[in-house]
Amino acid sequence: MAKKKNGLSHVYPKDKRAFSLLSKSGSMSKDTLHKLEITDNRIKSYKQAGLIKEVSVPDRHGNSIRTFYELTDKKGKAFCRQECGIKQFISNGNASIHNSKVSEYLADNLSKKELDSVISERELHPFIESRLQGYLDKQEHDHYQELVDALKNNQLSMPDVIYQTDQGTYEAIEVVTDNYRNEEIESKAMTCELLSLEVTFVHT
Repeated sequence: MAKKKNGLSHVYPKDKRAFSLLSKSGSMSKDTLHKLEITDNRIKSYKQAGLIKEVSVPDRHGNSIRTFYELTDKKGKAFCRQECGIKQFISNGNASIHNSKVSEYLADNLSKKELDSVISERELHPFIESRLQGYLDKQEHDHYQELVDALKNNQLSMPDVIYQTDQGTYEAIEVVTDNYRNEEIESKAMTCELLSLEVTFVHT
């Protein structure tokens, strides 16, 4: 069977869902990939095709090593652009554990339809524009001005992801660690309020 130029002979909807989510969260554990119906053999195929890489990170207490999967800079991101239409990617830096928690929460709590609607903090500009237009359309001028002022003053602190629920409303997810200060959490909450979003804070 001929391999496609991306290294896989076939690309299934579950592959696209997994890679789309990986591009939006940045990092993913093997357990999370399994929840997305990706088998160990399929993970092996991704690795052999050069689409993902294994990253080993000490846990927060330094007692053990945790392994995560991340997109490769060249082939993995090219696959996401080609197959999933992704233009913006979350970078991990030192945040692999945090980012893997984002993908874990999404895989555990969202339906497939909701997973397909996930927007990362890198992709929020069109969403903000639509919110501004929505406030104008409803003549909610106070809401509109508050959001414009926050944008002008660089006061928005974006949540990790936003998604559309099966009921059609938008909600936000923010994973918080022990390192988060109260001011940071309050800033995230204020941003979500300005964007008329329910926010769930997930503590790790």
